[in-house]
Parts: sequence; C-alpha cells; structure tokens
Amino acid sequence: MTPPPAGLAPRDATPVPWRVQAAVYGAGLFSNSSLQLYNVIVPLWVLVLAPSPFVVGIVLASRQFLPMLLSIHGGALMDRFGVRRVMLGFAAMAIVIPLFYPLLPFIPAVVVLQMLSGLAVMLCWVGVQSMIGQIMQGHPVYTGRLTLSTRIGVFVGPPLAGAMWDLGGPWAAFGFLTLWATGAFVCTLLVPAPEADRVAEEGARAPTPPKIGLRDLLPNPRDYVAAFSLLGIPAIAMVIGATMLRHSGVGMQSSFYIVYLGQIGISGTAIGTLISVTGIFGALGSLFVGRLARLVAPRLLLLVGVAIGTTMIMITPLLGAYVLLLIAQSLRGLCSGIASSMEISLMARSAGATSQGKGAALRLTMGRTVAVIVPVVMGAVVELAGLENSFYIVGGAILALLLWVALKGGRTAARLHGN
Repeated sequence: MTPPPAGLAPRDATPVPWRVQAAVYGAGLFSNSSLQLYNVIVPLWVLVLAPSPFVVGIVLASRQFLPMLLSIHGGALMDRFGVRRVMLGFAAMAIVIPLFYPLLPFIPAVVVLQMLSGLAVMLCWVGVQSMIGQIMQGHPVYTGRLTLSTRIGVFVGPPLAGAMWDLGGPWAAFGFLTLWATGAFVCTLLVPAPEADRVAEEGARAPTPPKIGLRDLLPNPRDYVAAFSLLGIPAIAMVIGATMLRHSGVGMQSSFYIVYLGQIGISGTAIGTLISVTGIFGALGSLFVGRLARLVAPRLLLLVGVAIGTTMIMITPLLGAYVLLLIAQSLRGLCSGIASSMEISLMARSAGATSQGKGAALRLTMGRTVAVIVPVVMGAVVELAGLENSFYIVGGAILALLLWVALKGGRTAARLHGN
C-alpha cells in the first residue's frame, strides 16, 4: 500500500492513503444513515396501507428482528470469507430490496422486506466497522472521521428522502433508497481487496478466495459462542457495557423524550431541530476524538462521554426553557460523537485480526437489543411513577450501572497489571 504524504496519518498509526480512507468513510456514510432514511419513508408507506396502530408497531419493530439474531453470523462470515467480499453481497441486497416495497403493497410483504432490508443495511455497517479495525488498526483519528461521515449522512439523507416522497410518492422515495444503497456498494467496491495489497507488496500470486457454500449461509452456533466469548477480554466487556448503557440513553431519547416535549407544548419543528442539533454536535465531537484520545485515557474518555450524554437526557424535566434544551442536546451530541468513536476504536483494537467482524456484530447486537428493551421498561416506570419521574429513575439507574462498569473495569485492569 503506497504511503500517503507526510502528515496525512496520525503520528502513532500506520499511514492509510486518502483514497482508501474515503472509500471506507463513504461506505459508512451510506450504510449507517440508511436506517434513518427508512425511518422517514416506511412509516409514510405504512400509513398509505392503513393498518391498525398495533400492526404499525409490528411493521416498524420488525426491522430490528433479523439484525439482532443474525448480526453475529454475518460478522463471522466476514471474518471467514473477507469483509469486502461479504459486504458487497449485502450491499447488493440493499440496492434491490427497496424496489419491492411499492411492488408488494401488502402488510405481510412489508414485514418481510423490513426484516431483510434491516439485515442488509446493518451488516454493511458491521463491515465498515470491521474495515476500520483491519485497515486502520482502530485508531481514534480514523474512527472519528468515520463517525463524522455517518453524522453527515444522517443530516443530509432524511430531508432528501422526505422531499422525494413529497415530490414523487412511494416510487420516487424507494427509488431514492436504492440510489443511496448504490453509494454504499460503489464505495465498498473502491476499497482495495486484501489479496491485491499482498500481490503488490510481495509479488505473489493472489490466492483463490474460499467458496461460500449453502451451509456457510446458515448460522453456526460456534460463531455465536466465539462472539460472546470475546466478553472474556476485559476491554471488550467494558466496551459492550458502555455501548449498552449509551443505547439505553438513545432508547430514552427516541421514545418518551419526544412524548414529554410534545406534552409541554413544543412544536414538531422545534423537536426536529433538537434532534438535528444532536447530530451536528455529534459530528463535531468526532472531529476532536483523536486529539482527545492523546490527552485522556480512551477507557475514561468513553465512560465520561456516556455519563455526560445520559445526564443530559436525564435532566430534561428540569430544563424549562427551549434554549436550555438546545444546550443540553448540543452537549449530549458532542459526547455521543466522542463515545461512539471510542467504542469502535477500542473494539477494533481489542478484538484481534481474526475477530473484527464478530466483535463489531456483538457490539451492534447488544446495543440494538437494549434500544428495543429500554422504551418498554421506561413505559412501565411511567405507569408507576409518572413521566417526569421516569427520566430521573431510568437515567439514574443507567448512571449507577455505568459506575459499576467503570469500577469493575478498573479493578480488572489493576489485577492484570498486578500480575
């Protein structure tokens, strides 16, 4: 791999050419933000089909089903057969699937399409995180740039998707999803294959990649055991714990936070602005994560980022003025960008070269599972203690668990260093 010009790479990382960086960041931009595009278009499509509210909930929740079950399997396939190769397959799926939504205007078909598109998009995102580990050694500067690219996608993509729906209806909107997914496929195609690098460096003949058989496409229990066995590595256990707690805060924000703001009379436009501010400041936080990681221990940086982000959502009922809500969401977004970048970096550095896919998939699986559970738990707390008190109770529980993760991680690190 040809070295880039001096000063292009971080001081303590192996240089990675910008053409490779740009391809990885582009794949991350298009794959990570696709979820938000679906979140805009699919609810509008479901309203056209006019099912009951209960069925609407099933349709929207079904998107998480296969990613929770099969992300680890997909990550294992990437470890076994190559990240780029497997990613191209799922990116091709993501291109084709949107066109079937308007072709099959039936609720059972929408549920199936939701599950398949959710799996395809999420495994592309798992692949991008695996590339950060394999190609860029999980360095915080590179993970920060990746996080920045995803925030750009989340900021730009949803308004365009909504505009396509307004201008051209379902076919234009779902066609836009296909176009967006094509961006992920092209960017993945531009990432050089590892075999090509070995041929260029060693002058050797490229090895024949192993064939993927039908049996390989079926989940293997050993892959799940191998993925969860990574929790035996203290650094990975700490990252997974922090990830689950950060997504618990996301679950609060995506559910009863919106309900509370609506109840106190904040308009939909103003609520949307608060969410956009979170994304903008998340991008800013990711820009500085490499520099911060040189000044603050990565583990501490991750835990403090999750703690501040959770606190900003927990104190929502205390913030009566809209400007205070804006400040809180700005700080939350800043800390979220830093924390998510550090999660990817620490996982990539700790999982090892042969487990990058399983490690990224494990993080995604646990985060998605918690994000589904927390709104249900918070709903029960609302029933018992009221809406305002639920923020303090659930947020306080998250912070208490985070303190436990920090203390347990500290004791483990001290014991290892003592040995």
